[in-house]
Amino acid sequence: MKYVALDNLTEMQIYWLITGSIAPRAIALVTTQGQSGHVNAAPFSSFTYMSEDPPLMVIGVDNYHKGPRAGGGEKSHRMGEMKDTLRNITDSREFVVNMVDEPMTERAVLCATDFPSHMSEPEAVGFTLAQSIAIKTPHIAEAPIAWECKLYRILDFSKTRSIVFGEIVGMHFRDGLLDEERMRVRAEEYAPVGRLSGPNYCRTTDRWRINIPVYTADDKPRI
Repeated sequence: MKYVALDNLTEMQIYWLITGSIAPRAIALVTTQGQSGHVNAAPFSSFTYMSEDPPLMVIGVDNYHKGPRAGGGEKSHRMGEMKDTLRNITDSREFVVNMVDEPMTERAVLCATDFPSHMSEPEAVGFTLAQSIAIKTPHIAEAPIAWECKLYRILDFSKTRSIVFGEIVGMHFRDGLLDEERMRVRAEEYAPVGRLSGPNYCRTTDRWRINIPVYTADDKPRI
């Protein structure tokens, strides 16, 4: 195997190796609301859930990249600026995580465009905003699942990236996705999209089931 020491690499080289290694990654299309009232939406694949007691999720939010954008092309015209997502979360202390499935993928990716801060990405790409219940920030009506979140903590560990912890206070589900009796998501009705490296994505429709073995006294796992 080829070994690569990271201490001799640039920030962007490390980024490409890490994001090319951990895949597929779930996509959070995060909606936030600015002080002027406009709604921002931005996709993040540096995202996962962390805990259920309390129910916490986390996203990594960096500044606009100094190098070429993840999808290729030229450098951002907002190079080095703080992203609107982080600024709005800091101000409002709330946000919504909208999950991304196949029908909304292309529009979700378009939300990564470095629009000026006064522009609303949902409006620009044709998403419909819907009223949330526990917070003021709207969610995206086209999303299969949306988490209403209140800011739990921001970890500013570098000059260019912050880790945002959110407490999930409520969830919206598209009709047919929630098994209310068992309180579970119907996996067969849910088709989220995964992020690979660069401008590459994958579907999650090819699936198989593997049960976790139970340890038995005869030392033989039984499924």
